[in-house]
Amino acid sequence: MIISKNIYLSLMVWGVFVANPLITSTKAGLEGALAEKGRLLLSDDFTKAPTDRKPHDFSEGWQRRLSFGRWTSLKEGGINVVNVSEQGHGPVLTYLGPVKDVIIECEFRLPTKAGLDRHFRIFLDHPDYRGHTIAAWANLATTFQPLGLTLLHNPKTKDKKVLEEVRFGPKAVNFKPGEWHKMRLELVGKHVRVTVGDVVVEGEHPALNTTKNKIGLNPGKAGGDLRSFKVWEAKPKQ
Repeated sequence: MIISKNIYLSLMVWGVFVANPLITSTKAGLEGALAEKGRLLLSDDFTKAPTDRKPHDFSEGWQRRLSFGRWTSLKEGGINVVNVSEQGHGPVLTYLGPVKDVIIECEFRLPTKAGLDRHFRIFLDHPDYRGHTIAAWANLATTFQPLGLTLLHNPKTKDKKVLEEVRFGPKAVNFKPGEWHKMRLELVGKHVRVTVGDVVVEGEHPALNTTKNKIGLNPGKAGGDLRSFKVWEAKPKQ
């Protein structure tokens, strides 16, 4: 399903844009992948927990910033994430650096305690607008997004007015709380694909075919655990 509203043209040229239909994949897992892993661009095993809300050098070409939440490294590897209600936003950790065609993977574990805002998402942003160039949602309980696996393109003005909303999905996924799941997000040109387990959602939009400046990780306000975050250049499949 695709939902579009308002008027927006990719790459910040104003005009009328009509979204392409959803590309429906029948190939689960990596069989129908858009690309292969190339050079490793970024890796975080969360051994060193983020504490600074200002950007700081993290690895070659990248800065890391703790935007919201409390992040604590786990002895068994990975990181535990807790919401800080006084901050007024769910937990977010961002990595600042230029990316275009990439493969991103991160493992997540949703909390077992029932409640709202049990989700995990990976998002990429563009410097010319607010909102997200693309966000991949694995949603168990958040009420303001569809349940299941979804892709969302939602650019906004500086005062947070939505310029356009294009959604691919949702598809049902069994996000078992307390168990590890892996999200794989692929961006190649105007194409995007997200995989969790054997469930795939994919689509295309011209605004994706540009250089993004930020990658973000966002557990919901219910918190959760993350591990093994990596970003590779996307190579065309042989």
